[in-house]
Amino acid sequence: MIWRAAILAATLALPATAQDMAGITLDAPLPMHLGAPVGMQTQGALAYRLWQPGAPLLMSVTTQADTDRVLYIEIWRDGAQGTAPAPLPDMTFGGTTLADIRARFGSDGVVFGERGRVATAGDNAAFFTSYEIADTDGVISFVTIMPLAGASQETAGQSVLDSVILGYSPYLDTLWGLNRGVSDGYQPVPDPLP
Repeated sequence: MIWRAAILAATLALPATAQDMAGITLDAPLPMHLGAPVGMQTQGALAYRLWQPGAPLLMSVTTQADTDRVLYIEIWRDGAQGTAPAPLPDMTFGGTTLADIRARFGSDGVVFGERGRVATAGDNAAFFTSYEIADTDGVISFVTIMPLAGASQETAGQSVLDSVILGYSPYLDTLWGLNRGVSDGYQPVPDPLP
């Protein structure tokens, strides 16, 4: 865990590039328009905040505690029910599939060594797919889910979008692991965010 503390310290000292999602920009202070969060927690050098921008969506933002510099933004469906617009054009929570994401970005992306590609989330299998954003320090990640009972490598493409994450690449190394594997045909993607 000493290496994580060293990487986190270095991460907080480096500038990120200006990627944004939902009006929140990486490497910038939290904007005033967000208002008061519905929840907040500080752990060491990091602060975690939660907002409920509108049912059924939730949004969390991780910042550097002393400067409010944004390192991580996640938007997801509360309870994984129904559909809702995602923060990317032509994507819908509960509708866009992993197969759609793979087709749009041309590969299965990168996989962080400690995050892996799949995990159990209650009664669902959660599939993690990440893409480095070309010429930036941003990484866009998608979490798609499907019931465990029908989940397999062959059916993963049918899993539906449940969460979108925009993270500062060096911070994600501390969170999900330094080693990144790449899938066949992988290339960093142009900025997918409007």
